Amino acid sequence: MPFSIKLFAALLTVITISLYVGVSRFLTLAERAEDTYYYPFWYIWIISLLINAATMLFLILPLSLFVDRVLASTKMKGPGTRLIYVIVAYLLLGIGCGFLYAIFVFRMDAFQHTGQYSYVLIITFVYLLWQFILKWISKPRKRVS
Repeated sequence: MPFSIKLFAALLTVITISLYVGVSRFLTLAERAEDTYYYPFWYIWIISLLINAATMLFLILPLSLFVDRVLASTKMKGPGTRLIYVIVAYLLLGIGCGFLYAIFVFRMDAFQHTGQYSYVLIITFVYLLWQFILKWISKPRKRVS
Protein backbone atom coordinates (compact mmCIF):
# COMPACT_ATOMS: atom_id res chain seq x y z
CA MET A 1 0.00 0.00 0.00
CA PRO A 2 1.44 3.42 -0.87
CA PHE A 3 2.76 5.52 1.98
CA SER A 4 0.49 8.43 1.02
CA ILE A 5 -2.60 6.28 1.62
CA LYS A 6 -1.21 5.06 4.94
CA LEU A 7 -0.43 8.63 6.03
CA PHE A 8 -3.88 9.88 4.99
CA ALA A 9 -5.48 6.93 6.80
CA ALA A 10 -3.47 7.84 9.90
CA LEU A 11 -4.70 11.44 9.77
CA LEU A 12 -8.31 10.32 9.29
CA THR A 13 -7.93 7.92 12.20
CA VAL A 14 -6.62 10.66 14.48
CA ILE A 15 -9.48 12.99 13.53
CA THR A 16 -12.13 10.26 13.89
CA ILE A 17 -10.95 9.01 17.28
CA SER A 18 -10.47 12.57 18.57
CA LEU A 19 -14.00 13.55 17.56
CA TYR A 20 -15.35 10.48 19.31
CA VAL A 21 -13.40 11.28 22.48
CA GLY A 22 -14.51 14.92 22.37
CA VAL A 23 -18.17 14.04 21.95
CA SER A 24 -18.10 11.29 24.57
CA ARG A 25 -16.46 13.48 27.22
CA PHE A 26 -18.51 16.60 26.56
CA LEU A 27 -21.32 17.36 29.01
CA THR A 28 -24.28 19.54 28.14
CA LEU A 29 -25.25 22.42 30.40
CA ALA A 30 -28.11 20.41 31.90
CA GLU A 31 -25.75 17.61 33.00
CA ARG A 32 -23.14 19.83 34.65
CA ALA A 33 -22.85 20.27 38.40
CA GLU A 34 -22.85 23.73 39.91
CA ASP A 35 -19.58 25.41 40.83
CA THR A 36 -17.59 22.89 38.80
CA TYR A 37 -15.37 23.77 35.85
CA TYR A 38 -15.72 21.67 32.71
CA TYR A 39 -13.43 21.85 29.73
CA PRO A 40 -15.04 23.08 26.50
CA PHE A 41 -15.45 20.71 23.56
CA TRP A 42 -12.71 22.34 21.47
CA TYR A 43 -10.18 21.92 24.30
CA ILE A 44 -11.01 18.23 24.76
CA TRP A 45 -10.82 17.72 21.00
CA ILE A 46 -7.46 19.49 20.59
CA ILE A 47 -5.81 17.64 23.51
CA SER A 48 -7.15 14.32 22.24
CA LEU A 49 -5.96 15.22 18.73
CA LEU A 50 -2.42 15.91 19.96
CA ILE A 51 -2.20 12.70 22.01
CA ASN A 52 -3.67 10.56 19.24
CA ALA A 53 -1.44 12.17 16.60
CA ALA A 54 1.67 11.44 18.65
CA THR A 55 0.58 7.86 19.26
CA MET A 56 -0.29 7.33 15.62
CA LEU A 57 2.66 9.05 13.96
CA PHE A 58 5.41 7.89 16.31
CA LEU A 59 4.20 4.44 17.32
CA ILE A 60 1.49 2.83 15.20
CA LEU A 61 2.41 4.16 11.73
CA PRO A 62 6.11 3.17 11.81
CA LEU A 63 5.35 -0.26 13.24
CA SER A 64 2.57 -0.79 10.69
CA LEU A 65 5.10 -0.20 7.90
CA PHE A 66 7.15 -3.05 9.40
CA VAL A 67 4.05 -5.28 9.69
CA ASP A 68 3.10 -4.57 6.08
CA ARG A 69 6.60 -5.60 4.92
CA VAL A 70 6.30 -8.84 6.86
CA LEU A 71 2.85 -9.47 5.37
CA ALA A 72 4.14 -8.74 1.87
CA SER A 73 6.92 -11.29 2.27
CA THR A 74 4.58 -14.11 3.31
CA LYS A 75 2.95 -16.28 0.69
CA MET A 76 -0.79 -16.53 1.15
CA LYS A 77 -3.39 -18.46 -0.80
CA GLY A 78 -6.51 -16.48 -1.58
CA PRO A 79 -8.01 -13.24 -0.28
CA GLY A 80 -9.63 -14.92 2.75
CA THR A 81 -6.29 -16.13 4.05
CA ARG A 82 -4.76 -12.71 3.43
CA LEU A 83 -7.58 -11.05 5.38
CA ILE A 84 -7.05 -13.38 8.33
CA TYR A 85 -3.30 -12.73 8.30
CA VAL A 86 -3.83 -8.97 8.15
CA ILE A 87 -6.33 -8.99 11.04
CA VAL A 88 -4.09 -11.16 13.21
CA ALA A 89 -1.03 -9.04 12.37
CA TYR A 90 -2.82 -5.80 13.25
CA LEU A 91 -4.19 -7.39 16.43
CA LEU A 92 -0.63 -8.20 17.47
CA LEU A 93 0.45 -4.71 16.36
CA GLY A 94 -2.24 -3.14 18.54
CA ILE A 95 -1.32 -5.25 21.56
CA GLY A 96 2.38 -4.46 21.08
CA CYS A 97 1.74 -0.74 20.63
CA GLY A 98 -0.48 -0.71 23.71
CA PHE A 99 2.29 -2.38 25.67
CA LEU A 100 4.91 0.12 24.43
CA TYR A 101 2.56 3.02 25.13
CA ALA A 102 2.01 1.74 28.68
CA ILE A 103 5.73 1.39 29.30
CA PHE A 104 6.47 4.94 28.13
CA VAL A 105 3.51 6.60 29.84
CA PHE A 106 3.09 4.63 33.06
CA ARG A 107 6.68 3.32 33.44
CA MET A 108 6.70 0.86 36.33
CA ASP A 109 2.89 0.76 36.62
CA ALA A 110 2.38 -0.49 33.05
CA PHE A 111 0.42 -3.58 34.09
CA GLN A 112 -1.73 -1.88 36.71
CA HIS A 113 -3.59 0.23 34.12
CA THR A 114 -5.33 -1.68 31.34
CA GLY A 115 -7.37 1.06 29.65
CA GLN A 116 -4.63 2.07 27.23
CA TYR A 117 -4.39 -1.43 25.75
CA SER A 118 -7.96 -1.40 24.47
CA TYR A 119 -7.68 2.25 23.41
CA VAL A 120 -4.56 1.65 21.30
CA LEU A 121 -6.05 -1.57 19.92
CA ILE A 122 -9.18 0.32 18.82
CA ILE A 123 -7.01 3.03 17.22
CA THR A 124 -5.10 0.31 15.35
CA PHE A 125 -8.25 -1.29 13.95
CA VAL A 126 -9.78 2.08 12.99
CA TYR A 127 -6.51 2.77 11.17
CA LEU A 128 -6.79 -0.58 9.37
CA LEU A 129 -10.40 0.19 8.44
CA TRP A 130 -9.45 3.58 6.99
CA GLN A 131 -6.67 1.90 4.99
CA PHE A 132 -9.15 -0.56 3.47
CA ILE A 133 -11.61 2.22 2.67
CA LEU A 134 -8.98 4.43 1.04
CA LYS A 135 -7.51 1.51 -0.89
CA TRP A 136 -10.99 0.59 -2.15
CA ILE A 137 -11.70 4.20 -3.17
CA SER A 138 -8.38 4.62 -4.98
CA LYS A 139 -8.64 1.28 -6.82
CA PRO A 140 -9.08 1.81 -10.56
CA ARG A 141 -12.46 0.65 -11.84
CA LYS A 142 -13.18 -1.09 -15.11
CA ARG A 143 -15.36 0.92 -17.42
CA VAL A 144 -18.39 -0.79 -18.83
CA SER A 145 -19.28 0.40 -22.29
